[in-house]
Amino acid sequence: MILNRGAIHRVRLSPTEGYEQQGAARPCLIMQRQALSKVGTAIVIPLTTQKPNVDYPLTVHLPTGTGGNRIECWAKMTQLRVVAETRFQEQQLGLLSEEELEPIKSALLEVLDLF
Repeated sequence: MILNRGAIHRVRLSPTEGYEQQGAARPCLIMQRQALSKVGTAIVIPLTTQKPNVDYPLTVHLPTGTGGNRIECWAKMTQLRVVAETRFQEQQLGLLSEEELEPIKSALLEVLDLF
């Protein structure tokens, strides 16, 4: 499977521990460089449909229709993680453009203190 930057796929995140985002198959946004799309793993940010209690930069709102995704959701920036390609379900749910990824990239820089 080729894992495209900006793609949204359902990903099996379980088993998890502690405060890690749980879910049998949760939508996740792929954030790694396209050049890394064939390494067998991907850097992802889990998405949630539950309106969070915290705002930017800890979560980034993705309105309905963003990247073709049919539901309103929020990217949970503090749940960034690496997952194996085998955890991905085939069907792509959406694909964010580089322009649509800008708020996510800015939030990552802030959360990871990379300014």
